[in-house]
Formats: sequence, structure tokens, C-alpha cells
Amino acid sequence: MHNSNYLLTFAHDNNISFFHLLIFSIMSTPVKTREELFREKAGSYTVCYSQECPLREHCLRNILKDYVPEQRFVVNSVNLTNPQMQREGCPHYRNDQPRRMPVGLTSTYYDMPGHTAKDIKNSLISTFSRKRYYEYHNGSRPITPDIEKIIRKTIKANGWESEPVFDSYTEDYIW
Repeated sequence: MHNSNYLLTFAHDNNISFFHLLIFSIMSTPVKTREELFREKAGSYTVCYSQECPLREHCLRNILKDYVPEQRFVVNSVNLTNPQMQREGCPHYRNDQPRRMPVGLTSTYYDMPGHTAKDIKNSLISTFSRKRYYEYHNGSRPITPDIEKIIRKTIKANGWESEPVFDSYTEDYIW
């Protein structure tokens, strides 16, 4: 990672705007490969060791079992004796295809009257918790399709008819 003082000094000395510095910083951030991402997640993710499940070939939980560090003594795993497991409709199935998901809610509030924005914000905080709301709001956590439905429903329930405008979109797994 770049030394932030060096970058700020370099930007100042070369008359580079903060915006261009930000773009440079974002573009120079290395993107993780699927392999790196799976290795990073496997240590703390609930995995599945089923060899019989019909969904296992495309299930993140089953794929990540191969990335759990072998030095780990304890691993979180789904209970394969549960009758809901190892069949179509498994409640712990997670598809291995990345999905396009919205990120950030700040743009959603631009055209709203203050009282409407406040009501929506308070409803979402009571639904998700303050911490989780701000993760969605600031874009540090992608908004999954289920969460997006809740946000859209909350906005409509509070009298705002326009569609939400998200800050950006990203591709990520629905962990």
C-alpha cells in the first residue's frame, strides 16, 4: 500500500487534485483473485463436507472446504445429519457465481425531503441495526438482493415513490 503522506506531498508538489489522487489510489489497489478470496474467507466461513449433496459442485460452502488451512483444529461446518441438508432447497446453499449488487445509499437521499429521509433512515436502522445500516449506507458492505428488497419496501412504506439510487455497483458472492 502507498504511504499516504508521500502521496499527499506528491499530489501537492505536482498540482494533482484530490479526486485524481483518489482515482489513482483505487486503481492501484490490487484486485483479489477467486483463489485468494476463497483462501481468505475459508478460515472463518461455515463450510460443508458433504459428498452426496446434489448442489455441492456450485455451493460456496462445499467449495471453500478445500481452502480451509490444514493447521486449523476446529472448523465451522453445517450439520450433515440435519434432514434439510444434502438435498435441493438446502437452507445453507450459497451459489458460487458472483452477483451484481448495489453499494452505498447516500445518493438515495438526495432528492428527498429531510423528514422523509429521516423516517426511512430510522426504519432501516431499526431493521438492520445502526452498525449494519451504516455499512450499507457508506458502501462498506454490498447490498444483497434480499436486503435491496427490504430497502425498496421501506422507502415505499415511508411514502417515497421514486426508486432508490445507489452510489455504485459491485460484483461479489452472496456469502
